[in-house]
Amino acid sequence: MKMLHLYSNWKWTGPAEHALNLARYLTKRGHDLTFACGRAPHAVDDSLEKRAQEGGIRLMNEFHLNKHFNIWQDTIDIVRLVHLINDRSYELIHTHLFNDHFIAGAAKRITSKKIPLIRTVYEGEGVLPSVRNRALFSYGTDGVIAVSELSRRRMGEHFYFPAERIWTISPGVDGNRFNQGIEGSSVRTRFGVAVDDPLIGMVARVQPHRRFDVFLKAISTAVHKLPTLKVFIIGRGTHIQKVAMEPAEALGLKDRVIFTGYRMEDYPRVLASLDVKVFLVPGTDGSCRAVKEAMAMGKPVIVARRGMLPEIVEDGVSGMVVDDTPENLANAIITLVSDVSLRKKMGEAARERVTRYFNLETQLLKVEEVYRKVIG
Repeated sequence: MKMLHLYSNWKWTGPAEHALNLARYLTKRGHDLTFACGRAPHAVDDSLEKRAQEGGIRLMNEFHLNKHFNIWQDTIDIVRLVHLINDRSYELIHTHLFNDHFIAGAAKRITSKKIPLIRTVYEGEGVLPSVRNRALFSYGTDGVIAVSELSRRRMGEHFYFPAERIWTISPGVDGNRFNQGIEGSSVRTRFGVAVDDPLIGMVARVQPHRRFDVFLKAISTAVHKLPTLKVFIIGRGTHIQKVAMEPAEALGLKDRVIFTGYRMEDYPRVLASLDVKVFLVPGTDGSCRAVKEAMAMGKPVIVARRGMLPEIVEDGVSGMVVDDTPENLANAIITLVSDVSLRKKMGEAARERVTRYFNLETQLLKVEEVYRKVIG
């Protein structure tokens, strides 16, 4: 199949990783794929464009592809895309975010060629039923890939999009990168955590809406029954001092809560060092890949009853799903940390669940099958 992927951002985020994984897989499968994304406005160490180049993906640099609507540059992109559609005989266009969807939808209405248009919705709770979204999904969109059942249902309810043209395919996890064979003892040593200290971690961009206040209050309660408990906060954020560091000190947790910063190359080893992971609010990646990655490594995860999190973690089987008050979260932490056998049992179930339902290659193959159905 000859196809064009559009991605209206330059930053390396969760959805960007999913889009690039798909592009890399389809290229290896022999498809004629071209990938176009936004360009960084200044020199940066990491970007989607740079990652795509390193991954051997054929890149197209003819578009602006802004994250947000820009009437002048979007108009230029629409005109350029119309010419490409007319000249290059693409069989399919796959869009990933709102603005590239808008550009492709507008170009499709202008050109005389019939070309299927697919959109992946990375929001686990579905896109907002705004006027602009209603217009996009109502006119010219031929298929939607939703990352959760909740999102799929809301697509049908809010946009009256035909159910037979919505597919639920949650992005998978790379089992080669995230597996139980990775050791985490070196990470514990580096951060001064003893081998027998219970260690829980929270991976998230440090922002107010990620509920660090609830997490830290729960820790302050849990330590009364878990005197050797240690905590990793794995991530970064402009307001980390105010959102997490100062509250941790105010609660008397300064010596227990360790801020590891943003991890890249050693991230799997950081996860391997944990006994339990906590995840309370989906971020830019509504498919919650961070939860699946920990589960792939045999780690039980405590999640909030939010978004698609209950679809990933089976409460009482592969982890725990709680209404995220400090009291509920503290009780869940105490339960899992105190019971080693339960923790191990849930960790094994978590690994098995990811292997069965969120295998990377299997999920990518499902997307390829969607293409064939839409083109057919």
